[in-house]
Amino acid sequence: MSVLYSIMLQTQLRNTPNDSTEQLLKKALTLNQMGDYKRAIVDFETVLELRPDCLEAWSEKASAYMNLGQYESALACLDKALMAHPTSPFLAYQRGWTAHVAGQYEEAGNAFQRVIQLQPNYPNAHYSMGLSLYTLRRYELAIAYLSKALDLDPNAPDTWYLQGATLYATGRYEGAIMHFNRSLEMRSDNADALSSRGNALLCLGDYEAASSSYAQSLAIEIEDPQVWYHRGLALKNLNRHSDAIDCYQKALKFRPDYAEAWYSQGLSCMKLEDWETSLASYDQALKLNPEYYEAWYNRGILLKANNRLEEALVSYDRALELRPQDFRAWNNRGGLLVSLGQWEAALASFDQVLGLRPDDPIALRNRTAVMKKLQQSQRS
Repeated sequence: MSVLYSIMLQTQLRNTPNDSTEQLLKKALTLNQMGDYKRAIVDFETVLELRPDCLEAWSEKASAYMNLGQYESALACLDKALMAHPTSPFLAYQRGWTAHVAGQYEEAGNAFQRVIQLQPNYPNAHYSMGLSLYTLRRYELAIAYLSKALDLDPNAPDTWYLQGATLYATGRYEGAIMHFNRSLEMRSDNADALSSRGNALLCLGDYEAASSSYAQSLAIEIEDPQVWYHRGLALKNLNRHSDAIDCYQKALKFRPDYAEAWYSQGLSCMKLEDWETSLASYDQALKLNPEYYEAWYNRGILLKANNRLEEALVSYDRALELRPQDFRAWNNRGGLLVSLGQWEAALASFDQVLGLRPDDPIALRNRTAVMKKLQQSQRS
């Protein structure tokens, strides 16, 4: 719509009955519903020129901006709306959700808090406040708001799920499982609740139940690489390494750059003594994440088991660059250097262990053996 046409339309509407403004509002609403957001915004602006207090026009104009991904414009629109209607919980709530979608979680929380001040039992206000706090990792505050939300509406599966996720984030796995179960009683096809319950069961060491929960989630969303990966972890802990590898490969099918899945596949292949596939998996994990300590460490173990000692030493050295306080890697490195006959270097590695753990029995025993070897060498 041209600027000239817009001016002409406003002039015409000012000189016609209020019904014409209502007709233009209806037209703008129709355009909004049809997805013609830009034209709708122009018409909403015309309506607001004539009726600056039209709450519906302000709200729908902000929605149109939201649908265009113009979050700052939507927020600016709602700020103007709230100047006209400062005590509207509806507009304050809309501003909260707009800020949340825009990633402005502090602003969202402030808006939801304002809603609660204006109308303490406003629908979903406590849930939305809890969601913002959860996103900000303020879990204890989130739990309080979500508990209030459940008091107000105990039949809200999303609230039960989010409270479960918040409890999980604070390590309260039993409580998390209870909340996920309540959510699933109301919405049994919630794949996220099923996989999240699996995560909590995995943390509690109930690997059979975790695997089952992941399987139920995958029956709903078969292409979720993270759930395939976590099911693989559960099966690995049940010593079902072939089944775990199948899960890791599914995860990698849907997400080839999943470094953790490559690494875990390497571990299970190593357990099955499939050395070649294990090494290739570790190498792929390290290609994706060169600072993957565990991959370097276990790559060293694999190479030593296959008598590729010099290559194993390179892996341990790289691991220790990343985590110099890990006594295990120093111990393994020392043992490797013993195998290579590098006694002085082996002694230095065991000394590193004892600097970290003075009573380490492996390092004490091996250091004594190395010292004897060095003394014999000096006598001869």
